[in-house]
Amino acid sequence: MLWDGGGNVSTSLLFVRDLIARGATVTVLGNPSVKDRTEAAGAAFREFRRSPVHDPRTPEGDLLKIGEATSPAEAARLIRDRVMYGPAAEMCQDVIEAAGDTGARIVVADYVLPGALVAAERLGLPQVVFMNAIYPMAAGASPHELVRNGPFVPLFERMVKDALPALNEVRARWGLAPLSAATDQYDRADRCMVATFPTADPAADRVPERVRYVGAGFAPPGGRPDDRGGPRRVLVSLSTTLHSAQPRLVRSLLEAAEGVDAEFHFLGGVVPDGRLPGNVRASGYRPIEELLPDSSVLVTLGGHGTFVRGLAFGVPMLVAPFEQDAFNNARRAVQLGVGRQIRLDATAPALRKELELLLTDGTYRSAANDVARRLHREHRPEAAARLIAELLD
Repeated sequence: MLWDGGGNVSTSLLFVRDLIARGATVTVLGNPSVKDRTEAAGAAFREFRRSPVHDPRTPEGDLLKIGEATSPAEAARLIRDRVMYGPAAEMCQDVIEAAGDTGARIVVADYVLPGALVAAERLGLPQVVFMNAIYPMAAGASPHELVRNGPFVPLFERMVKDALPALNEVRARWGLAPLSAATDQYDRADRCMVATFPTADPAADRVPERVRYVGAGFAPPGGRPDDRGGPRRVLVSLSTTLHSAQPRLVRSLLEAAEGVDAEFHFLGGVVPDGRLPGNVRASGYRPIEELLPDSSVLVTLGGHGTFVRGLAFGVPMLVAPFEQDAFNNARRAVQLGVGRQIRLDATAPALRKELELLLTDGTYRSAANDVARRLHREHRPEAAARLIAELLD
């Protein structure tokens, strides 16, 4: 069961391809916006029939509207009410009907869709939680560590705690016993797949045994030689989810670019039509892996997919976090010595100063290459597909 949250789709479909290559028959239940990409991956697609329609490609179709959030706590409430627990009963029904029609033997669900896990429990099917981010629960960390690493884990645990009555109401409809904590729904899963590399998550050495780090679905290149002597290039890859803060950041980055001796490439259609500075080009969507090898610095909002690819390709990064795990990712970049964190509303002079530092200080490049080599060693080909296959044997 796949929710179109942006970067999670490409990672999920990489795992789907691996499963199909192993001879599995896969049906993806999800938002209509993922239909074409699902079928291109070789899987059958089934659209939600009862769950609310969500299409993040347009403001009108965006059910979540995360841009309405004014703080990380408000963003968490929107995700809880509009995605996770508000439509959980409808999503549970969708999964039960789809599983019956397709003869499903296992349910794999994005962790923001607990209704699908309730359905799998009701059907008595093996269930796998897919987490396209760092592990979102405390995993034995002290309060000090949680604060130091960022707000994602405390916000997540507070969010699901408040949702317990709604979750138990759905469970009661299907004759399941109430839970004492909403996080228990994840504990009942046979496996939790965390779609990142252990190095990217400071809690990786403390997670429960059933939690497995399966990587992000691609093979890290393992570092690269220094690019001294070539042109300096700044890759700007921002959010695929619309929000109100992004246009201001784009304007400030365009202004900052005029004072930096580097080529800038804005990816994803985020730059408005109009005359651009001579050292700036802009394009629509392209796989970021095509551009990272020639990039000197990556500018990102800290979304998981972009963040982990920046690490894997050994590119120093400037992170302006907007929501959820992005704050943790920004702090992790600083902890690893591969990047800098800056406010989303940073001025052009502040952005210019940070970019110049990342472009000229070789310690960031050296640390980024070291981290890239670590991720290369941590890569386990087809880890997610093999884990799912084990549960079916």
